[in-house]
Amino acid sequence: MQQHKHHGQILQHTISWSKPQPSYLKCNVDCALFNNNSVAGYGFCFRNSADHFVFGMPNFSHCTLLPAEAEAWGLFEAMKFALANDMFSVTFWVRFIVDTVNCHQVPQNEIGDIISNCQDLLSTHTDFVVNHVRRQTNKVAYSLARVFLSHPSPNILYDKLL
Repeated sequence: MQQHKHHGQILQHTISWSKPQPSYLKCNVDCALFNNNSVAGYGFCFRNSADHFVFGMPNFSHCTLLPAEAEAWGLFEAMKFALANDMFSVTFWVRFIVDTVNCHQVPQNEIGDIISNCQDLLSTHTDFVVNHVRRQTNKVAYSLARVFLSHPSPNILYDKLL
């Protein structure tokens, strides 16, 4: 829930997750950093236009990453996962790197290589889109990014009704 002041009054509105458009999948991607940024985790989850959970996956690495680098890593892994599982028409939702991924310039630093890989996949899969998401609507992906603390091996979560 967010609050805004308007002429002395506090207006509240709820920010909630929204369904993807028909025939699209929505993939939320998020990251979490631990132990002074020496452990990075990412999580992603796919939902369909009927709001059903399709797949989700957490993973982690013992490495030093900035939040944007960890999110870029998660986005790249989510894109590869979508391709490996024949998913088409996917909108990926991220918080930090949306502008960098969607522009044609690649940073000349560590994150640049990962962004370049994401851009290559976007250029060859025109039904993939990257958009901005707020943390409030990204709770499942963020929870997946943190789950490795209690389940340290990567797992693929899926809806067994599929």
